[in-house]
Amino acid sequence: MTRPWLSGLSFPRHHHLHSPCQPTTSLKMTTLLSFGSNGSGQLGLSHQEDVSSPSLVFTPYPSSTLPSSVAQIAAGGNHTLLLLTNNQVLYSGDSHNNNKITPTFTPPPLPTPPPTPIRSISATWSASHIATPSQIWAHGHGTKGELALGSGITSATSFQPIPNFPPSNTTIVSISASMSHAVAVLNNGQVYGWGAGRKGQLGPEPSPTVSSPRLVSCPFPVVKALCGKEFTLLLGPPQTGEFLVLGSDKFGIKSNAPSDLKGWKDAGASWGSVILLKEDGSLISWGRDDHQQLAPSDIGPVEKIAVGSEHALALTRDGKVLAWGWGEHGNCGSLEENNRERANVIQIPDEYNLEDQEVTALGAGCATSWIAFEKRR
Repeated sequence: MTRPWLSGLSFPRHHHLHSPCQPTTSLKMTTLLSFGSNGSGQLGLSHQEDVSSPSLVFTPYPSSTLPSSVAQIAAGGNHTLLLLTNNQVLYSGDSHNNNKITPTFTPPPLPTPPPTPIRSISATWSASHIATPSQIWAHGHGTKGELALGSGITSATSFQPIPNFPPSNTTIVSISASMSHAVAVLNNGQVYGWGAGRKGQLGPEPSPTVSSPRLVSCPFPVVKALCGKEFTLLLGPPQTGEFLVLGSDKFGIKSNAPSDLKGWKDAGASWGSVILLKEDGSLISWGRDDHQQLAPSDIGPVEKIAVGSEHALALTRDGKVLAWGWGEHGNCGSLEENNRERANVIQIPDEYNLEDQEVTALGAGCATSWIAFEKRR
């Protein structure tokens, strides 16, 4: 038996952007379910088979629950990073170290002592980043400068600090990445980027390889940045609606953008599209739509979104978890349901006994999907 996740829930705003707090004596248990592409064990399910039904991830903790809330999920081509609000980071999938596969969530090879407080995480196809206010650390592989460790450095088997960054008297607010480039937003509103820049996604001077963070010019202070496959979206404060799209105009990502984005609450970028959540619960989207990647118009007010490579998830205000887009790996739910052109209502298996829990976070990656639950307050 399965059922839609339906209940009257309340949710913290901007949950996935909260800065992680230090561990406390109060133990908050979180249940994390995943579904979709899993050929390298990136779903953390202890096997390497794709699944279309939300399934319990395996963690180092009792009953595979997590000891604190999920702050952020970053998923690459074949690996996943979890950032918890107690400053812990977990990793599953391709370890990018001698082809070793880790099909359950375990601590990654962080330096000793580990960086703290971790503010943000990101993932390209085969590289990972973690950021504190004063440092970014990189791990994995990248031939186009994705590690930002300097010219000619294409591999790191443990997390290494990006040198000479951030600039003096600045701190790192957040990082974002897509297939082969990444950007960091600083507290002064500046943005720095690295990785693939051939399409202008890192500014007006195209370069196939940017091996160290370089300033991305923008005429307004940036508070949030998103990376698509060949573009970057820079957002100003919600009250101004200012934004800038850099890079390729493939799928009309520049030419079909709205005139302003006032009142945005959250936003996500797929490889070829953008989905933006407004304060009133409505969704705005533009870009690639050949597999119904853009937001459906009939799903009602939305509380949360998560945008993956070619699909998206939403939590509606009446408690449904919906998925739409390209779902060939089961990342939009069951393959039978996936024949529909509109959003699927994701079914939560009764076996997990989550009737007394609420959805607190969503995640979406490269054909991977994530739903986090905690007991109702």
